[in-house]
Amino acid sequence: MNQFAKKHFNLILFLSTVLGFILPQPGEISGPLILAILCFIIFASSFKVDFSPAFFRSQSITIVGFYVLRFLLLPLLLFALVFPFSSFYASAVSLLCLLPCGVTSPAFSNVFGGNVTLALALLILSSSLTPFLLPFLSSFLMSDELEVDRFQLFQTLFITVIFPYLVHLPLKRHQGISRWMQHHDSFISIFGIAGIFTLAIAEYRYVLLSDTALVLPYFLVSLLAFLFLYVFGYSIWFRASRADKVALLFSSGANNVALGIVVSFLYFPMQMGVFFVVSEIVWVLVLIPVRRLMKT
Repeated sequence: MNQFAKKHFNLILFLSTVLGFILPQPGEISGPLILAILCFIIFASSFKVDFSPAFFRSQSITIVGFYVLRFLLLPLLLFALVFPFSSFYASAVSLLCLLPCGVTSPAFSNVFGGNVTLALALLILSSSLTPFLLPFLSSFLMSDELEVDRFQLFQTLFITVIFPYLVHLPLKRHQGISRWMQHHDSFISIFGIAGIFTLAIAEYRYVLLSDTALVLPYFLVSLLAFLFLYVFGYSIWFRASRADKVALLFSSGANNVALGIVVSFLYFPMQMGVFFVVSEIVWVLVLIPVRRLMKT
């Protein structure tokens, strides 16, 4: 099943996007379903993770250094560069860069031979600091004031990222369960990601269809942003091994756009929400050339 999922990766993601425009809007159940899928993806990926003391001794500089460059300095730099041309796009791009690593980044790292442990470490670090980083930097970077319930956001991130890892620890000792999860983790990850795309697009389909004039410029801006983030992640630590570069690439480019959709709809005008819905689709499309490059 792993080989089937890897071989037909692009087709699976394309069909999930199409289904999002066809299936009925899931409504209130979409949030719990997406959360459950994300939890199971992290749970399955955790069986290949080993947070040994040797790992932290060898990777601490990479983890902290990459986080500072990618999630602190880069959003500030891009905001300063884009703001003279458009305050809206400066806010949108900086918010896109402030979003933590996506919960799928360890899964993608695993599928393409990356350092899963490094990707998960960056995921936990960036997600844990997001409840504090987003509200603090928003007052400097956003055109509208952002007010986030820090406890609620942290609680959601804990349930999504840290809780599945804790649950897997006692089960990892069971050889049968551990072996099955390691042999099927790519299948679980790819079809789980496809399910998330379908639910997210179906939920916000009405926004895409009602504001069609905004789709093209938002598409182009988010496309350039994601391509830059992938290049940044792969090239910034130029002396790293290929496995580490793959992990950094997905930690940078495969960020939590779903969180951006939620935050923008809760705290920003509809225009920002439309931008992140379009970004979700671009996020899927950019994975096609990225996958081809990772296979070479």
